[in-house]
Amino acid sequence: MWLIALFAFSTLLTPTSVSAAPQLILPTPPGEAWKIIQGYACGTHNAWDRYSLDLVQVDGPTYDAPIRAAATGQVWHWEGRSGTLILSHGDRFFTMYTHLSRAVSTESGRVFEAGQVLGYAGDRGSPGIPHLHFTAYTANRDGWSGKKSVPLSFAEGYVLPEVGGCSQHQGTVMTAMAIQPPEITFLTDAQPNTWYNQDQRIAFTTNWAGGGLSQTWDAEPSADAPMFPHNIDGYADLSMVGEGMHTLYVRVWGPDGKQTVASYGPVGYDTSPPTNPQPQADVQLNAGSQAIVTWPAVEDTLSGVAGYRIYVGSDPDGEDVWFSAEPWVKTPTLAPGTYVVRVQALDQVGNAGAWTTMSTITVE
Repeated sequence: MWLIALFAFSTLLTPTSVSAAPQLILPTPPGEAWKIIQGYACGTHNAWDRYSLDLVQVDGPTYDAPIRAAATGQVWHWEGRSGTLILSHGDRFFTMYTHLSRAVSTESGRVFEAGQVLGYAGDRGSPGIPHLHFTAYTANRDGWSGKKSVPLSFAEGYVLPEVGGCSQHQGTVMTAMAIQPPEITFLTDAQPNTWYNQDQRIAFTTNWAGGGLSQTWDAEPSADAPMFPHNIDGYADLSMVGEGMHTLYVRVWGPDGKQTVASYGPVGYDTSPPTNPQPQADVQLNAGSQAIVTWPAVEDTLSGVAGYRIYVGSDPDGEDVWFSAEPWVKTPTLAPGTYVVRVQALDQVGNAGAWTTMSTITVE
């Protein structure tokens, strides 16, 4: 059965003639069981729309459940009173979705791909009984005259022929499957291969999912079972994993078991300052001279050392914005007096170490 279904999926995007109508998928959400509560040829299904189905969720309220296009088509008609959206699939073939609480778009000509959500189930025109009334039919070129519903079959393997009697196929439970593996989209301001000293959130959302997801840092999640069985989106903060350069991996399950793994990163998280420089020997100078003060380069094992802020002056607690990328400084010409050279190490994301007095300069 599934081989037939998979073969049928390859034809979804190319509607053909009426004699070879496009293969349909179930218009219900993937992975959910829906039941036929009224089938063919009974009650309101006994005129041109003989081959119609009324469908409800087996486990759920039905109301506001997403309804998807059974084949690729464009909006041909919207009737607000009954919540009816009709798609045209070309060659005088149409699908009709009735009692929607609302439609994603009612703009004439708007294209919906097979499996794309076009509206949400409701009870317009049938107050108090939320359900989806679904019909596939052919018509004359004007789209109205000569309407004739057709017996339904779906790519998931459900075939519903004319079998005679009232409310044919009532009670049948059907479960839609996704027509492609899940897709994962990451949503974040954090850029790969970039370091940050503030927490960054990497959020993600999915499409064609519904079977749950797992997420881990720096390794693919297990394929055995989802950590979050019903989630379709999520997030992770860098603070959850700690300092370092990290990659977020997400595995998503479709309702039919298909899996997709995607990753984002690596993204760096560094909240620690570099090591402090080591004080050096004091310096004696003659008036009008300059001093060159050097110190061993500091270390930063994460984002790396950017350089040093430097202060040269008489204040023993002095600070300045004078910056050098290298571990040395040449002082200006100094008048007689006592001076201190103070240094503060900076890393690439702005974490700053403590101001350290490197040397005292005495000028005579």
